[in-house]
Order: sequence, then C-alpha cells, then structure tokens
Amino acid sequence: MKKLCFAITAILVSSHALADGNTYIRNGNIYSHQGQYFVGAGAATGSEFYKGQDHKTGYYLNGGYHGEDLNADLAGINYRFLGDNDSKINFSAFVVANPGFDSSDADILTGMKDRKISGDLGLNADVHLGKGTLSSKFQHDVTGVYDGYQADVTYYLPMNLGFGDLVPYAGVHYFSKDYVDYYAGVSKSDATTERPTYEASGAFAYKAGYALVVPITANLDITQATGYSHLTADMADSPLIDSSNQWVTTLGVSYSF
Repeated sequence: MKKLCFAITAILVSSHALADGNTYIRNGNIYSHQGQYFVGAGAATGSEFYKGQDHKTGYYLNGGYHGEDLNADLAGINYRFLGDNDSKINFSAFVVANPGFDSSDADILTGMKDRKISGDLGLNADVHLGKGTLSSKFQHDVTGVYDGYQADVTYYLPMNLGFGDLVPYAGVHYFSKDYVDYYAGVSKSDATTERPTYEASGAFAYKAGYALVVPITANLDITQATGYSHLTADMADSPLIDSSNQWVTTLGVSYSF
C-alpha cells in the first residue's frame, strides 16, 4: 500500500478509559489485552487522498507491547507519566511518525520532490466524561521536516456488546500551515499547467468512526475499524487532493501473548 493512501484517515481511527470488556483507550489509541505483547495483520482500503493515486487497497502489519503506562508498537510510542487506571485525568507523552510520499505514488505528484518521513513529539491529556473519555493531543515536528504542529480533540465511548467491544468516536484534528504546505502545497518549482502553485493556511479535519474488537479465543481477536473525515478548504482545495471527504476501513486479526 502506498504510504499516504490512508495518511489522513489513519489519524481518524485512533486517553484513558477501560471498556466494559477487554478493550480500552489510552493516549488517543484503542487498545486491548493490557500488559501483553501482540502481533497483528490485516487488509485496508480507502479513498484516494492524492489525485490519480496508484493504490487504494493493501495490507498492514503491527506488533509491540501494550502496558499499563508504556505502549510501543509500529504506530508509535507513548508513556503515561501522570495518573493511573482510576484517575479522572491522565497525562502522557508520545512519539509518532508521519509518512512521506514518493512522486511515483500518484499521477498528480509526478515530477514533484519526494516528501520525507517526519517524527513528532507530543503531549496527551485524557479526561473521563460520563462513560467515555475526551482525549486531547498536541504534537510538534522534532525532525525539522515539515517543522509544524498538529492538535486533536476526540471523544471515545467504549461499549461492550457481549460478543465484542465497540468504540465509536468523533472529533476534530488540526494541521498547522507548515504541515499543509509540506504535504499538500505546490511550490513554484513543482508547478505545472495541471498543478498550479498552492500555499494554504492551517486546516481542520472533522472526523467520526468506530473500532470493533471481537475475541475468538483468549488470545486471538478479529478487529474491524472504519473512519471518515471531512477536510476543510485550506487542505481540500489543493490541486493535489482528490476530495475533501476521506475514508478508510480495515479488517484484521490480532494475537496477544
């Protein structure tokens, strides 16, 4: 799967609240089997982010350790430094990577300079509200690649359905001007007749979706998630972007041990 096929919608499927079953939410991520290692794989499909994108369907792999305070997997690393499972408010620090792209990933990118992978350092605060959790994040590029920041506020509502755990969510994500210019902007040197110069201000993505975790055995789970986002004009009006409406859905398995 090409790297930015689901770059925006990956943000949508993402704190601290135990679900009624085996699934819980921490640092804006949906986890299960606390205190265990895991490996997972599955398939993903979604909308075109860039016009003329080569691939919209592919596979994903993940693995790592999800602990009480420390979580590390291929999606990132986070550590809860204040609060515990019974606290009203938790605070975490995290590190996460933003995918780059190659000019060969989509027709509209042909001839453009490749964009590098970047890394962000961030802070997260989770507040219990009712049966759910309001999770907020702020992260800044520490690799000097796009040299901007992102912010996010999302509400999660974990529910046990008997046969599995369902976590619906809704929120808003903010991309700074530097992020939008790096991943969706067009410089004079990259401009063509079909790809005019474009420089934008910061942009929002309004998001909603769910994750479903269905246990098959004590260690094996089937996972399914779907996320949707609406990009505001500051990003969606870029000549590179296919649509302001982005979505992704995944189906996979996860084994914990």
